[in-house]
Amino acid sequence: MKKNVVNLRQFKINIEKVMKKTLINFFTVLILMFNCFSPANYISANSSEQPQVIKLERFRKALWKVHVTVNGKPGDFLLDTGGGITLLSDNFSKEIGCRFWGRTTGYNMFGTRSDGPHCDSISIYAGNVLLTPVNVGKINFGDQFPGDKAPDGLLSLDAFDGKAITLDQNSGILVIETPQSLAKRTKDMKEFPLRVSRECSGRCLSIFIGVRTTEGLTWLLLDSGAGGVSLISKDYAHAFGLNPDIKEQRLKFNLSDSIAIDSPVMVTDMIMDGNLGQPFMSKYIITIDLVNSRLWISNDNTNM
Repeated sequence: MKKNVVNLRQFKINIEKVMKKTLINFFTVLILMFNCFSPANYISANSSEQPQVIKLERFRKALWKVHVTVNGKPGDFLLDTGGGITLLSDNFSKEIGCRFWGRTTGYNMFGTRSDGPHCDSISIYAGNVLLTPVNVGKINFGDQFPGDKAPDGLLSLDAFDGKAITLDQNSGILVIETPQSLAKRTKDMKEFPLRVSRECSGRCLSIFIGVRTTEGLTWLLLDSGAGGVSLISKDYAHAFGLNPDIKEQRLKFNLSDSIAIDSPVMVTDMIMDGNLGQPFMSKYIITIDLVNSRLWISNDNTNM
């Protein structure tokens, strides 16, 4: 009996030692996990991330191309911030192993309807930068670019959904910003109202800048695919000091003390207020936050 009592006491002592050692190991693991995932270490790990720079290639006189890889196939796409949805030429689409199905319906700025199938969750690299997966459609450029090889597709803002980007045409680059670089870049830039439009059953993404006139607030599409002219709807011509009965005019309008529109303009029937193309966009550095729907414009590089 006495021997059994001694053995029981020894057993309890051994159990206590094991439990103590287990608890020490458990708390050690907790401390290590806390150190690994604490906010300080998280910020430190991510603060080394750098903005991603995409090089632009001049196409014709006023437009830009981006060299991309779609499902492993390389090509040159026209950069079109007003395109709404990323599109592939018919020949290019046949070589990416993608099944097109369903129907995407959209309208251009003049109200012309277009319909076509879509292919989903396509991975696109611009250089070595992975863009946002997109639902792509098809496009036929036809004879839109006489004398030049037509692009393999159209790269629109849907491929940058959920990102903050800067278009710096003077430097020939598009930059995907980090939170830190975005804050630094926009510190001294002028902010303007921004609306993000998602049409085509939510597949499209376009952006409109809010422009204040004496008659009220208008919303103009920012369109890097419009090379030589901007457009204003006849219904808003007077608000911009234009004659609604004259098609080709010159638009001069101050957005702020330092940012102005000075562009050839076509006054016509449209289903939107207007469109600011390359005559405006190419003069400025434009930063677009597609996460928080914010827009900044600068006319120099002092904020970089």
